[in-house]
Amino acid sequence: MVELIPPPDPHTLLPPLLACLPTSFASHRPPPALLDLLSPILRQRLHLHTSGPSQDNWAALLCWDAAKGDVLKTKIQETVFEPHPASGEIEVGDIEQITYKRLDEETLQAQIPLIDWPFTALYLWCSSKDEGSSRAWKLAELLPFDQDLQGDPSWSTSIEAANESARERLVTEALLEADAANARAQRDPASADTEEDDYWAMYDKTPGRTPARKASVEPHHNKPADDDYYAQYNSVQPALDSHDPDEEMEDAGESTLNGNALQHLLSRDTDSRLDQDPPPYQGAIDDVTPEKEVEVTHPAPSPPSSKGSDTVARLEQHAERYTASEIGIRQHISTSLKSMYRLAQSAGIDREEFERIVQREMEALSILDSHE
Repeated sequence: MVELIPPPDPHTLLPPLLACLPTSFASHRPPPALLDLLSPILRQRLHLHTSGPSQDNWAALLCWDAAKGDVLKTKIQETVFEPHPASGEIEVGDIEQITYKRLDEETLQAQIPLIDWPFTALYLWCSSKDEGSSRAWKLAELLPFDQDLQGDPSWSTSIEAANESARERLVTEALLEADAANARAQRDPASADTEEDDYWAMYDKTPGRTPARKASVEPHHNKPADDDYYAQYNSVQPALDSHDPDEEMEDAGESTLNGNALQHLLSRDTDSRLDQDPPPYQGAIDDVTPEKEVEVTHPAPSPPSSKGSDTVARLEQHAERYTASEIGIRQHISTSLKSMYRLAQSAGIDREEFERIVQREMEALSILDSHE
């Protein structure tokens, strides 16, 4: 939305300002009525320089240039400030053409040259309520009358013309900066390449996040050959390689969640059952001679208590193995689901879509189970 800015009214703004100027020779502090007429930054300037025990004339502070401030103080001292006998106010008289200048998007100034007074007032449009300022024109600077300032072509006769001139000035400045950069690059191409290399070298100097930090890979300036330059990147860790040697921590304990835990437990259980089976019969019926008496040794029955305890121990060991296997499988399934969910989130898939995909796969598994 474009802000509607009314033009300044000199016959309303200037009389109270002119009435306060003679008091600069009577008091080292400006009157409170003057502070309400100033812009926030000029008000802070006067408050900062007149809050101490100094006895200097504050009229020179209305001008930001110290040399012009002394001239302004002299002009005020030589001027006679007499109110009008009928109205009791100081008459402004005639003024020159009011001109405007847009410095940036938030700064708009208006120049009011006076004919009957040796002053030129620069006003600033204040659109915020910063430090008590309202949407109004406030005095930004009071200058002694300057003919050169009045003839400055950078000032426009209307607010719209000032806005258009500011846009053109920004475009012109951008083109001039681009032309200057191109001219520098043409005069010294090596400097442009050096600036670009320095920019990309900042990424090489960024420390890594792995526990064991490696030295950054930088091309050595004393090896201009391309082969030597690209050879520096042979030791760079690929982004898609799951094994990173830098992430190997010393004195790290062995992980309890091995991927082959289930296979190891099942193979160990199978070996134990094979060991417990009786060996095959080695002898043949033809090898037995009827003349000789063969002594057959029958195994002595073990007590029921010992046999039962061995069976219970084997069952407990078997249950413990399958319990560890089940825990490992559950943890593996949980970790895989979490990883797939994070992957889906990184791809922009929301939670409901992820649940539908998992449900669809579960239904597909049920169809496979029915066929089997």
